[in-house]
Amino acid sequence: MLRHLKLAWAAPLLGIALAGVLHGCGGGGQTASNNTGGVGSGGTGSYTNGPISGLGSIIVNGVRYELDSATALISEDKASPVSDDLQIGMVVEVDGGAVTAGTGTATDSAKAVRVRYASELIGVVANPVGASATTEFTVMGQHVVINARTVPLAAPLQAGDVVVVHALPTALGEFAATRVDVLSSQPVAYKISGMVIDVDPTARRIRLGQGPQVVTFTGSMPAGLVAGSYVRVRVTPAVLPNTNWTALSGGIGVRSQLVSDERRGRLEGVIQNFDASNSGVINGTTVNFTAVRATLGAGSPNGLRVEVEGLYRSGVLVADKAELDDDNQPGENELHGRVELPITATTFKLRGITVSYTSTDVEPGLVLVNNVCVEVKGTLLNASSLQATEVKRDDGCR
Repeated sequence: MLRHLKLAWAAPLLGIALAGVLHGCGGGGQTASNNTGGVGSGGTGSYTNGPISGLGSIIVNGVRYELDSATALISEDKASPVSDDLQIGMVVEVDGGAVTAGTGTATDSAKAVRVRYASELIGVVANPVGASATTEFTVMGQHVVINARTVPLAAPLQAGDVVVVHALPTALGEFAATRVDVLSSQPVAYKISGMVIDVDPTARRIRLGQGPQVVTFTGSMPAGLVAGSYVRVRVTPAVLPNTNWTALSGGIGVRSQLVSDERRGRLEGVIQNFDASNSGVINGTTVNFTAVRATLGAGSPNGLRVEVEGLYRSGVLVADKAELDDDNQPGENELHGRVELPITATTFKLRGITVSYTSTDVEPGLVLVNNVCVEVKGTLLNASSLQATEVKRDDGCR
């Protein structure tokens, strides 16, 4: 069992049942490096922030983080999170130990100390666009884009679907979806996330995000709630369309960093607020891009999806490596674990996901039988199925 924590302002969203789901993540593009050390060098541990690209335990930004009984799992969506809640496409923060570089084609690895995750939006789908596949839609007045890096939809979203959206904030104030879960029942709360436009402490009211959305609240002012801060707000479900919401008690969470100085860090996200000092923001983290500025190309890099690596100093990630990601190309996914039934000549299950394969994908001599420990690489077809490109023995299941 994991040692469970929850954010002080969080309350469980009881009664959520997932009926359908959605991501993919991985690297591709140009890379710059001004440091020969990997994550874990030059610091006392590691930190990463980005979408989960693989399971067993979890793989984030190229590091396989082990979850065990000493790992603290922190969620604002669930009172008692467990490791099985973590799925491909969820955006997580991981505070961990130093990273051990993988040998050969093996993935880098580290031990997770704390893992924190949160969805960005919960609410009703409006204005879905796309005939054969949804490409964009609106939830809680916020624009959401689906691209090749989103876990593929099993079916197009329909107006009126109630969804949970995991996403990366973009430079335009939109959300690039990494995973979308369709709920089979009404949640006890909806959620809005975004940048605070202004705060009226007397009226206990804030405006945030696109639209904008107006939220009233009771009680004392949450710490750090100012114009320009990024918040996630749990609100009472209301008849849509609606732009005025009431926050649940303790339902305003101001985003903060789950990091310490002198941590080596890796981030995946979209650059926001890039300025003349070569600083910008990725997933709420301020990044100094001076050493890797040439990798970002000419002109403003706002809106570029990137993976960066560097060392935290005074809460700022000083980047020494950067790689451009391509939203038009699906990323590679990776699964580790024990083969599960049913097993056929073309499919088996692993981590609850149906893996499709051909005989040429399987390592010579490997017999796919129940409980054998394997590593699978491939591309998600949807949240519950993956097309394998490689199936081989693993050195140990955890």
